[in-house]
Amino acid sequence: MLHLLRHAKTNQNSPTGIDYDRELLPRGYEQIAELKQFFAQHPIQPKHILCSSAMRTRQTLDELQDFWPSAQIQFIDELYLASKQEILEQICALQTPDEILVVGHNEGLSELAMHLARPAHLLKTCGLVSISFPFETSAYISAGTGNITAMFRVV
Repeated sequence: MLHLLRHAKTNQNSPTGIDYDRELLPRGYEQIAELKQFFAQHPIQPKHILCSSAMRTRQTLDELQDFWPSAQIQFIDELYLASKQEILEQICALQTPDEILVVGHNEGLSELAMHLARPAHLLKTCGLVSISFPFETSAYISAGTGNITAMFRVV
């Protein structure tokens, strides 16, 4: 099972003027509270979490981390504004049968979700899509091989 999570709502600018340093808005924390309610009713159990090292993705994950205290977390610079192919390469490289959560950015996350499974799903801020695959390991995840099993979208 693969879960793709877009970071929560952020400021348009950062104190440093660098996009990488943008922080969550109060609305972003409200979105995360809604996502927590979703997880309480629809739990996921990722053993591996791949997270962009940007401020907004780290802040999003920090608010959710208590759900998965034993998950192995990797903060990966290359996931910052990564393309669908770059994200997929990170997922496949894990070569794991365990659930994976990727916390990242658009357009790459939405494009990856659409690449892997139908129906097409555009991830809004704090949006989540869960995709199952008929493989024993993440190494074989590829275009059109997934089935969307759950979606979360903040209203």
